[in-house]
Amino acid sequence: MTRKAVITGSTGGIGKAVCARLAQDGWSLVLVNRSQIKAEAQRDELRQRHPELEVDLSQTDLMDLAAIDKSCREITSSVTRIDALYCIAGVLTDQRRLSVQGHESHYAVNALANYALISGLRSVLSGNTHPGAESMVVTVSSSAINMTPLDLSSLSAPEKIGGLMGAYAHSKLAMTGMCVQMAPDLEKAGIMVRAIDPGPTKTSMTSSGDGMPFFLRWLAPLLFSDPEKQAAKIVDAADPDAFLAETGILVSNWKRKSLPKSIQQPEVRRELLERIRIDCSLTRD
Repeated sequence: MTRKAVITGSTGGIGKAVCARLAQDGWSLVLVNRSQIKAEAQRDELRQRHPELEVDLSQTDLMDLAAIDKSCREITSSVTRIDALYCIAGVLTDQRRLSVQGHESHYAVNALANYALISGLRSVLSGNTHPGAESMVVTVSSSAINMTPLDLSSLSAPEKIGGLMGAYAHSKLAMTGMCVQMAPDLEKAGIMVRAIDPGPTKTSMTSSGDGMPFFLRWLAPLLFSDPEKQAAKIVDAADPDAFLAETGILVSNWKRKSLPKSIQQPEVRRELLERIRIDCSLTRD
């Protein structure tokens, strides 16, 4: 039976490379992006290379929890099983931008959107039609999470944005702690989750993004790896049998890593997850 994956941020960078790898491996794909034009072009390109490939599109603004909720309902109404959810889309900027619900953009996309997608697609992630198999949720972490402590009071509305080492690092830290804390409950439904840091990557976000420190923009072409190489790390690390079949772990450059000190305590992660749940709450029609 063909495996199916949902991928956010699929039209560029690591997301595009992950899609290429999965398509080559025979997966069917659901591409979740804000730009329908770019997604349609990507679908056409993938089908040219793989004529039998099944590709569906879901247009979604990950800065809007209501839009994510709508997209999840559309996906769950059209599929019975998802084998993998790759939450690749992310935000890195030094500009203050607010989501529709009023949350700062890094927190909104890098943390809240991932929680909303996992929760909204849970029914099909746990719709295990392959005996003995488990579905996998992949979120993209960052080495920057080691540069900042967790401060729940400033996640939604940080005093300063600060780019890579500021709100970006803080939101990725929150997302990583969230995934680890969600793991035991998800495991009961046959869903594994891993936060994977592929390492510094050459993308438009890291080479010219306004959130990157100036000196790193110049060094990125020399020190950062191509998206295809990093995507391979992510897909390989998403194998349920890798890392002793463990869930709720942080993986960096194909090695299991200890959590940063500020999210090591379960009580801290419980409080973090509750904050994210509250911030993600919305009324369904």
